[in-house]
Amino acid sequence: MFEDRMKTSAIPERVYALCQAVKSRSMQESDLRELLEPSDLGGATKYFGTVRDAARQLGLISVKEGEISLAVESKQVASYDALREYIVSNIAAITDGLFFEVSKVYLSMNEQVFKYKAVSEASLVEHMSKTIGVPVFEDDMRAWRFWASYLGLGNLHDMILLPNMHQYLRSVLAVTKLKKGEEYTFTDFILAIKPYAEIGLSDIDGNKKINMAMSNGLRALHDEGVIQLSHKLDSGDMWFLYEAELHTIKSTVTHVTVRR
Repeated sequence: MFEDRMKTSAIPERVYALCQAVKSRSMQESDLRELLEPSDLGGATKYFGTVRDAARQLGLISVKEGEISLAVESKQVASYDALREYIVSNIAAITDGLFFEVSKVYLSMNEQVFKYKAVSEASLVEHMSKTIGVPVFEDDMRAWRFWASYLGLGNLHDMILLPNMHQYLRSVLAVTKLKKGEEYTFTDFILAIKPYAEIGLSDIDGNKKINMAMSNGLRALHDEGVIQLSHKLDSGDMWFLYEAELHTIKSTVTHVTVRR
């Protein structure tokens, strides 16, 4: 799911359910398969293997001699939010895979994504393949949208993902060491979140321009009172959010204060 081909069968809910099943004890793979994919229901679609592989790629489980066990502390899979925070804090584990590459390209497209009616639209899939340099297929994009939505890279609207890293950035703030109530220059703020937020920062390249997805997320956190964005005229550390004329923070920012 996170390395080569992305699979629609390996949705976040199934990965979470697998982790819950082995949270308190290890299980034989055959027993776990029967639990999550009961044979007496007569289902023709088999998904256990792809779900297991996704959980293993995320470092959530270990598989040894036919036995599957939880590879993280149980508190890290205690809820969907906890699982999201775990994945975000360990995002480096999947940076070499197709999911990460597709995410980077999609988030860097800004308003261009609104040209498409679905993430699996042929022209968007072709653009992904050309930009990344490896084949991307419609099924990859269909699978991608489930995890992109769950991790908080955007909001699903019909078959398109509206770029907004609000939820993802909430998870990033939960795992960083930024002190509440302390004001940071925007550069220091970016340096602090970058190990976890590279997925949305890869197109900066020194130009200090933040893409639409991350800008939307930062503004949403500002509006909620989670952070405070500010622009100090005497500061030389000026960054540029994606333009939003109707917001109080139209573009330029120099400092961030984490409020809660």
